[in-house]
Amino acid sequence: MRFPRWFLTLVATALTAAVLAGCGSGDNDADSSTSSAAAGGTFPVSITHALGATKIERAPQRIVTVGLRDQDVLLAFGVKAVGAMDWFGQGTFAKWPWEDWGGTPPKVVSTGGFEINFERVAAQRPDLILSVYGELKKADYAKLTAIAPTVAQSAKYKPYTTPWHEETRTIARAIGREDEAKRKIADVDAKFAQVRKDHPGFRGKTAAMVDPSGENIFVFGSTDPRGQFLKALGFSSSKEIDALTPGEFGAEVSDERLDLLDVDYLFVLGDANNKGKLLDKELFRRLDVAKDGRTVILPYYDEPQYGAAVAFNTVLSIPYAIDGTLKQIDAAESAAR
Repeated sequence: MRFPRWFLTLVATALTAAVLAGCGSGDNDADSSTSSAAAGGTFPVSITHALGATKIERAPQRIVTVGLRDQDVLLAFGVKAVGAMDWFGQGTFAKWPWEDWGGTPPKVVSTGGFEINFERVAAQRPDLILSVYGELKKADYAKLTAIAPTVAQSAKYKPYTTPWHEETRTIARAIGREDEAKRKIADVDAKFAQVRKDHPGFRGKTAAMVDPSGENIFVFGSTDPRGQFLKALGFSSSKEIDALTPGEFGAEVSDERLDLLDVDYLFVLGDANNKGKLLDKELFRRLDVAKDGRTVILPYYDEPQYGAAVAFNTVLSIPYAIDGTLKQIDAAESAAR
């Protein structure tokens, strides 16, 4: 069964990880073949976060990520996590088109998607644990630090709204790759800047992103990674939607308030099995954004999974997301002509 993608994020925000007995065996035992050394940098380093400060004495060799997308950032530096959360639970783990695990994806250290299995974490013999894009509670942080030095989420931002720049810099510092991070961030920023230069028509146009997979439509706010992505392309956020989602990553929209979605460009994280839940609504079809062909479909689970790349919004996934989003905008505008 597929849960709505917005629901998965809500659950991730609400759940506190728990120890589940008897789940540390089988194919999640430590496997030295998945070990990847992080090289470079000057150690020790200290990283301050929402739950304190973590000192990393030496370049980590075996890293477990319990943040929902931290393994993606590590992979951008050629570092393979030995353990990671399979929060999708849809068989898509390690199969995203922008990732290349070289046949050695990380072991799953979660149970039921969002729950950290501490036995599985320990079984990977990590010397560093990352939860930069996550929401560790104090009790769970204590359990993880008993296993290995642990870096929790930033204190500057609400959980799951940390900008990708900040996430990249934090993880790079933890593995001694700060200079490389500067170059990677500059490359992605330059790609965004080129889009804004090539598409001046985006400037001043309002845009929003929605997920129609639940009972109601879920709209993402401007502080969510999806909203951050649209802003970087040159679009403006909707004041009405931001008022609905003050400082949060999003909110449900009932049929009676579908008028909120009548922006200049509406991006739909839609797959073949769910996009009709919005596009076929009579109230939605009356909106100008629908009638004028300004609705852009970004496949999420369906290939080529541009919507998932936008949702990950990491230094690794963004270039793929940008190219795919532009293709889908062109396709929508061509169909409307």
